[in-house]
Amino acid sequence: MATAANARAWDQRDLTELLSLEHNGQNSYRSEVCDTNANGRVYGGQLLGQALWAAAQTAAGRSPSMLQMTFLQGARPQDGIEYSVETLQDGRRFSTRHLYGVQGTGLVFSANASFQVAQAHPGDPHRLARTAPDPENLPTLAELAARYPQHSEAVQLRFSGRPVLDVRPIHPEGYFEHPAEQREIAYWIRLNQPLVGEGCLHHAALAYMSDSWLNGSLAPPLGMFELWQHYYISNLNHTLWFHSLELNANDWLLFVNDAVRSLSGRGLAMTHIYQRDGRLVASMAQDMLISPRNA
Repeated sequence: MATAANARAWDQRDLTELLSLEHNGQNSYRSEVCDTNANGRVYGGQLLGQALWAAAQTAAGRSPSMLQMTFLQGARPQDGIEYSVETLQDGRRFSTRHLYGVQGTGLVFSANASFQVAQAHPGDPHRLARTAPDPENLPTLAELAARYPQHSEAVQLRFSGRPVLDVRPIHPEGYFEHPAEQREIAYWIRLNQPLVGEGCLHHAALAYMSDSWLNGSLAPPLGMFELWQHYYISNLNHTLWFHSLELNANDWLLFVNDAVRSLSGRGLAMTHIYQRDGRLVASMAQDMLISPRNA
């Protein structure tokens, strides 16, 4: 497959612009806008959101139920990405798609996505068992950068430089004052610029959000700047399960994350995602790598 045209940098404002893809022939789509991460590669949330959006274009009338992505190599932000969608199944209840992300002759990712038909009686959804602080009562990242000036550069590099998202960690002291003492963390996220579209676009927006925060208990006991300067942090595998046919990515979403360290710098983060009313709308699992850059 030929290399796509050069990509232009996204202005970090309107997520719809990033998620929108150009139809490039039968079941093929192209991204010409890039969102760069702290490692100088395409941000993983972009790949997740765009892949789900591309697959959804081939499963009209059905809502996302699962997205699983294996990241194969870092995507270059200066080059566009080709999304190739292959139909695996179109049954009475589910449609399943396989996707490849390609730059030139190299594979960036391999992914599977499934979509389902709405049921007449979807059942009683799981709800958050405890209360959480309201996001409006928590400090913004800009306020945290001012409160902890020694970490402000790291906050700007990794988080504040993504103005499309408003992230409010519930226990920020685990990032700024001392190493995280517990495996479970929680944080609120919402879009600063509301989506104007409906339906699957909100699922794709949630996929974008889902790669935006790191559980501090997986990281070595370092300051934030030292961590991002001296360690390579990468998402190896990422899976999302959607528990709601409809969700609103314009409102606050609560991410409750529990992480377990593994061998050789790897860790597994399991997350439940709730809407403001406490209803569970998605779950995810991330296989992470946190390794010294000179290793």
